Amino acid sequence: MDKETSYEDRHALPPPLMAAVEKFDAWSKKQQLIEQNAATPIVPLYHYTGEEALVGILRQEKLWYFSHLHQSDPKEFEYSLACALDVIRQVGKSDDFWTKHFCGCIEDMLVTNGLASPFDFYLFSFSRHRDDPGQWRQYGKNGQGFAIGVAPVLLQPDTDVLSPQANENLHIGRVIYGDRETNSRHRQVIKKAAAITSQVARRNRQWIDLVRPVPYLAAMARDVLASHLIWNCLTAKEMKFANEREVRGIVMGVRERFDAHRKTLGTRAYIEVPLRLRTPGGIAEIFVGPNAPADAEGKVRALLKAEGYAELIPVIRSSAVV
Repeated sequence: MDKETSYEDRHALPPPLMAAVEKFDAWSKKQQLIEQNAATPIVPLYHYTGEEALVGILRQEKLWYFSHLHQSDPKEFEYSLACALDVIRQVGKSDDFWTKHFCGCIEDMLVTNGLASPFDFYLFSFSRHRDDPGQWRQYGKNGQGFAIGVAPVLLQPDTDVLSPQANENLHIGRVIYGDRETNSRHRQVIKKAAAITSQVARRNRQWIDLVRPVPYLAAMARDVLASHLIWNCLTAKEMKFANEREVRGIVMGVRERFDAHRKTLGTRAYIEVPLRLRTPGGIAEIFVGPNAPADAEGKVRALLKAEGYAELIPVIRSSAVV
């Protein structure tokens, strides 16, 4: 997952201390590439929705990604944030000065600001479930809606370079569920960052004495938040949601870069993310909800034809019992 950085205190660090930030960045990118590859879909992902949204998606070839502050469940990220804080406090119970104070610094940032930062995060939900009763009930208008099966070809990472258009920097993250896996992932990041922070500080005591510990610790803590910990929080949920089998599209970047793209629906902020659905094979299939009107399949086929989609896209009536 690429990121952008613009922290004044980070750039103020002398090169020997900046080495800690760079070392963690290198580890973080490698680790996130492993996670990204694991999350990259090899089968279609499904988005369950209503008729109005379906028409808009097919006509505009854009998905509405809502701010993490404006999800359907306003408390959605409290769970993963609480897990992160618990792990930070555990790792911070260390006799090592730098580990202890690094954890204290990052804890303070999270307690004070939550997931707020110089970054914005926008999310869109897919499911690995194909024709699932629970998805129809909760997201598919109680079986009266539709489900778009997006083919893997449209969700593959095809570049390591950030687009100048902030709304085009899409990443795919598979949601993990439950305390064990969530805490393990948080712990891996915090322990690695703390170890690097400590090692570099001990080797460069003269530079620490010059700039003082706080700017150094703050730079490391913010880098961990920007590059990895927030991503972990955006892709973890309680075990009770495990049956959703959710995969998230996530767009993140420096807040001001979204100013040209940010829109509102009522009080909810969102951005439109382009997705080339007219690409041959881009849509694997479209399900019509089991409780949709009898003429729903015909309407979908007529819409696809009118919008220039391939005639071979299957339109299937759901067999789920809702």
